[in-house]
Amino acid sequence: MSTAILKLSENGDLQRIHDKWLTRSACSSEGAKQNIDRLELESFWGLFLLIGIACFIALLCYFIKMAYGFRRHSNGNPGGSSNNARLRSFFTFVNEREEEDKNMSKRKRSEKGSSGRVAHEDGLDGSSVSVH
Repeated sequence: MSTAILKLSENGDLQRIHDKWLTRSACSSEGAKQNIDRLELESFWGLFLLIGIACFIALLCYFIKMAYGFRRHSNGNPGGSSNNARLRSFFTFVNEREEEDKNMSKRKRSEKGSSGRVAHEDGLDGSSVSVH
């Protein structure tokens, strides 16, 4: 390895490599050509906009779904309550739904994790059915 470096320095090739790759003047002279090929933050504004719109639509769909479920849930309740009480009731409803979803996902994971067999499963008529 040392002899190869010595030969490069004797021929002047080592200095040419140094000048081409490691000096500022070489980089600045090629900078105009490379500036076209570089990606900058402004290049991604369309992607950021698209992702932002998708997130907003997903949030809006979630809110509409929760509002629809709350309306169905509160149809049996008398409607003479104040806006503050209805808002508090809505947030309580959302928290309950989140807890139900969390518990269902935990139950599904535990069923998948158990050696591939389910000991008892409820039938459609409420009776217990053994599945092996």
